[in-house]
Amino acid sequence: MSDFTVLCVNTFAAYIGVVPFLILLQLLFRKYRLPKRHQFGLYLYALGICLILMASDTPSIYQLNFYPQFNFIPFHGFIDNWGHYLKTYLVFIPLGLFLPTLWKRFKRIGNTILFGVLLSVIIEASQIFCLETTAVTDITDVLLNTLGTITGYFLFLSVHRMRFMRRMCLGTKDSKKRFLAKWEVYIYFFTPWLVTFLLTPFISNAIWNIVWNYALGMPI
Repeated sequence: MSDFTVLCVNTFAAYIGVVPFLILLQLLFRKYRLPKRHQFGLYLYALGICLILMASDTPSIYQLNFYPQFNFIPFHGFIDNWGHYLKTYLVFIPLGLFLPTLWKRFKRIGNTILFGVLLSVIIEASQIFCLETTAVTDITDVLLNTLGTITGYFLFLSVHRMRFMRRMCLGTKDSKKRFLAKWEVYIYFFTPWLVTFLLTPFISNAIWNIVWNYALGMPI
């Protein structure tokens, strides 16, 4: 089975666990009367976070194990692992697109890049708790994650004037909405991360059982 298929199934499993919490969050924030397109965009942003977490082998409660492995030499072994590094680049493109689309302060490219770098560093640091053969804390990943974020930002610049992009950005003079806009990006990031850490392994196992038993006819 291809790595792409595995990534899709695991991302789907993570997102299934996240969606009920997203619905709960939007019920809690109903008093802010957020634009419908912004609310829809939050679901896409959370999906992008799930994709990043699954593609980055972020540890879950099933696989916690302190086994630090590091690579501080940029692009060391790039040719042998080009598929991994291509994935590392591509999964951060949605982040660079969604941040300025949904929140006004990320229309400044510096803020978007900084967020992408910090997210990448946090993920790479968390990988010291992965299983022995799962992941390596790699400076090349940080560089390509950052490049993917920048690519996503320039993609935003090319489409932000299109009609479907209107009213997706939460930027307002209302002090309450401004406060929410400040913290919303983190709330909708840490919620998928927490769900991924606690629940995704159970959901993923159930989905894989269905895939093997029914789709492929190979009971496990």
